[in-house]
Amino acid sequence: MDNIEICVKNGKQSCWFTLPESLETIYDALDVYEMEDTLLISDYKAPFKINETDNIDRLNDIANSYELNASHPAIDFLGELIKEGVYSDIESALEDIDNIVVYDDCNSMLDVAFAYIEETGLLSDIPENISRYFNYEAFANDMDIEGTFYFTGSGIALQIF
Repeated sequence: MDNIEICVKNGKQSCWFTLPESLETIYDALDVYEMEDTLLISDYKAPFKINETDNIDRLNDIANSYELNASHPAIDFLGELIKEGVYSDIESALEDIDNIVVYDDCNSMLDVAFAYIEETGLLSDIPENISRYFNYEAFANDMDIEGTFYFTGSGIALQIF
């Protein structure tokens, strides 16, 4: 997701804005001169639900947080995690983004176990003739029991701490 965009309307006039955007700019574009005028969000492009009466300052804060976390590998999956009930809203998902680990090319817990062992070097100091006896299936089972994992269906596994 590159940008969060909203279509704001005031009466018959509407305009699209890429967030974050100042309220003054939105009011100017819609020829609104009184701050009490009701602005409604008639459409949006975002990986999370936006209601027509959502606060634009709040949405700007979310957009700023999105920009700050744009390079995090989990950013594109936050909407899915909210839909699945892992997080209640986008703010809590963004606050917790550093506690999400992304594993590529993982379609099962066994794949995650192999990736985890590889990334952490857990068995790197153990001689090959001994490490080959490591039980990856049991380790994967323990990870599944002890952790929270979400599989995207596209070869990506997310571990939420």
